[in-house]
Amino acid sequence: MSDTIKMYGWEAKPRDVSVLLQGPKSNRHPEPQKVASNKLPDTSLAKSVLEYAKKELNVETFNHSMRVYHYGKAIQTQQFPDWKFTDETFFLACLLHDIGTTDKNISATQMSFEFYGGFLALELLKDLQAPVEQAGSVAEAIIRHQDIGESGKITTIGLLIQLATIFGTEHAIVVFIMTEADNERR
Repeated sequence: MSDTIKMYGWEAKPRDVSVLLQGPKSNRHPEPQKVASNKLPDTSLAKSVLEYAKKELNVETFNHSMRVYHYGKAIQTQQFPDWKFTDETFFLACLLHDIGTTDKNISATQMSFEFYGGFLALELLKDLQAPVEQAGSVAEAIIRHQDIGESGKITTIGLLIQLATIFGTEHAIVVFIMTEADNERR
């Protein structure tokens, strides 16, 4: 497998979550984890996209996007530690996964928010000089983050965003300690 496939989260995983959760890797006992233990990526690209997301998303959607990042990192580190990709790529996908839902963007097209958001993210990341493989991975994860099903495959980044949004509040895959101060918009 090429380095860019792993690095940017392109590795294929089963789309059927029940298959994924049957293996021994998903049967680890979750440990409490504080948001403060997850350091945000500190690259210029991550900082630029963070500022863009703060400006474009309403506060509820921005906070949701941050929770998806923190839930996803907890799921990855505790349940699937062999899933390797850059934190930056996952962070970008989390920040931008609902960019298509803003009032401006939802009324700009007849496309679904996932598809339009994926295209917007792709263009933004290319404009910010992100590697094309990384921009494509983020865009695909956004387009497919609501594409839950039982057949086929999905990228690691796309699947982790699905898990973080679905299981983060509905299932006890991880125990996560989060305070408002940990997640508040600054």
